[in-house]
Amino acid sequence: MSENKKNQFITKDIFYSSIKGSFTKLSPKYMIKNPVMFVVEVGFVLCTILVFFPHLFHDKGNNLSLYNAIVAFILFVTILFANFAESVAEGRGKAQADTLKKTKKDTKARLILDDGSEKEISSSELKKGDIVLVKAGELIPGDGEIIDGIASVDESAITGESAPVTKEAGGDFASVTGGTTVVSDWIKIEISTDPGHSFLDKMISMVEGASRKKTPNEIALNTLLVSLTIIFLIVIVTLYPIATYLKVQISISTLVALTVCLIPTTIGALLSAIGIAGMDRVTRFNVIALSGKAVEACGDVDTMILDKTGTITFGNRLASDFINVDGVNQKDLVKYACIASLKDTTPEGKSTVELAEKMGVTLNIDDYKNATFIEFTASSKMSGIDLEDGTKIRKGSGEAIIN
Repeated sequence: MSENKKNQFITKDIFYSSIKGSFTKLSPKYMIKNPVMFVVEVGFVLCTILVFFPHLFHDKGNNLSLYNAIVAFILFVTILFANFAESVAEGRGKAQADTLKKTKKDTKARLILDDGSEKEISSSELKKGDIVLVKAGELIPGDGEIIDGIASVDESAITGESAPVTKEAGGDFASVTGGTTVVSDWIKIEISTDPGHSFLDKMISMVEGASRKKTPNEIALNTLLVSLTIIFLIVIVTLYPIATYLKVQISISTLVALTVCLIPTTIGALLSAIGIAGMDRVTRFNVIALSGKAVEACGDVDTMILDKTGTITFGNRLASDFINVDGVNQKDLVKYACIASLKDTTPEGKSTVELAEKMGVTLNIDDYKNATFIEFTASSKMSGIDLEDGTKIRKGSGEAIIN
C-alpha cells in the first residue's frame, strides 16, 4: 500500500464497506445501544407506517401520505448518515489492522501428544493447555509459556525491539507471543489462550473498533444525551393531548420531526464515530491505544520518555562496517567474518555476508562442504566454522568469544 493511499481519509474499499455497514447497523439490536438514534429509528418506522395509513391516528389534512413520506425519508437519511460515519471510522481502523493481521498468520503447529509423538495441525485449532514444539525459523503459533528449551526470539513485529530476545523455561522471560519468530534453537510452549483471545486478536479487535472501552467523558456525555432525550420525549408526549384540548391539530409526523429536532441527534449520531476515529488517528502513527481514555490523555502529553531504544528502532540489526584492530588486515577480517557467516541464518549473519559481497569478497559455500559449521544458538551466543586444515573461526558476542 502506498503512503499516499494509506493516508487517504476514505478509500474505495472503505466507502463500499461503509455503505453496506450503514444498512447492516439498522438492526434494532444494534441501534438500541445508542438510545438517541434508536428514538430516531422508532420515529422513522412510525412515519413509514403513516405513509400507508395516514389517518391511523385520526390526523386530518390533504397530502398526509406525501408529508409523512418526506419526514420518513429525512429520518432515514439521518440514521444512515450516523451509521455511515461510524462505519467509515471502523473501516479505517480495519485498514490499520491489516498489518497486524499479516503478522497473525494461520501457520502450522507441531502439537506434542500425550505419548510424546508430534502431530501437525493448524494454529487456529490450538487450545489452552496444548503443548507445541517450535524450531528455528518458525513462527510461534500462539501465546504461551516456555516449558522446555532456550531460544532467541524475534519480537520486532510486536514490540519493535530489533534485537532478538533470549527466551527460556522458568524465570521472567518464559512467556512468548503468537506471531513472533524463533531465530535459533527450539522451544516447547504450553499455549495459554484459547482461539480468538490471544494478544494479537485483542489488538486487532481494538484497532478495528470492535472492542473499545468508552472514556469517562464519553460515558458522562452519553448519560446526558439520554437524560435530555427522555425529557424531550415527555414534553412531546404531553404536547399532543394539550394541543387536542386546545383544538389545535398536530400530525404525528410533525411531533416525530419535532422530537428529532429537540433531542441531541447530531451528537448522538457522531459520538461513537468520534471515539473510534480518535483511536484510528493515533494508530496512523503506529501507536495502539488500548482505550479512548488513552487517546484523550495523549492530548496532554508534551514529552515522552522511552525506557529502551528498541521501542523506536525499526527492522533488524544489520552489519554496516568491518573495523579491524591493530595487527589485523581488514581484508582478512572481512573474509573470515564472511566464512563464519555462510550458514548463519540470523539477520546479523545474513547481513555480514551481504556487506562482504559489497566490499568485493565473494565466497562459494561449496568450497567449504567438508568444513564443520557451528550454528548460532541462544546459549552459546556465537557461530563459526571449523576448516579442514584445523583452523577454527568464531563470530559472536565479545563475552562469548573471550570465554
